[in-house]
Amino acid sequence: MIGYAIGLSTGVAALGSAVSGAVVFGPIGFLIGWLMPGKGSAPESPGVAPAPMAVAHATPDPVESSAAPRSDFARLEDSLNEMVPVAARALCSIWNLQMKLLIVVGLMPFLVRYPWLLFGTAFVLLGVVFPLGIVFTVTGVAAMHYGAEAKGNFLVNLERPTS
Repeated sequence: MIGYAIGLSTGVAALGSAVSGAVVFGPIGFLIGWLMPGKGSAPESPGVAPAPMAVAHATPDPVESSAAPRSDFARLEDSLNEMVPVAARALCSIWNLQMKLLIVVGLMPFLVRYPWLLFGTAFVLLGVVFPLGIVFTVTGVAAMHYGAEAKGNFLVNLERPTS
């Protein structure tokens, strides 16, 4: 929301035209907020047990007590929490397609040897073909969230773990 609020008062100019800053900064703020840890999570230190959290009042589990009606906001939040991983997996599929294209073209050995060139590629695409640069950057953020690394040709493993 902060990115959207900041974007309402700004503008972004590229390729001879301009758009509202909310179009650019809103999704960026959403992605940054999605990647940040939640309010209840604390950074983990190896070998240190987390401090117990004090409970001010006990609330019934909504799964166990079906009598407690859920608000529309809570149901909306639950549906968004279920949709974000689906959208991220779709973005990572597009990322894998882009990386396979770079493998076929023959550029991947250079990108593996010099990973900073991938960052440079995003800037070149943003400057030359703005929509393609946006897609490359957004899919790259999602792929880095899923652990894309140079030793695996920046491909993301989207297989579900078997248990």
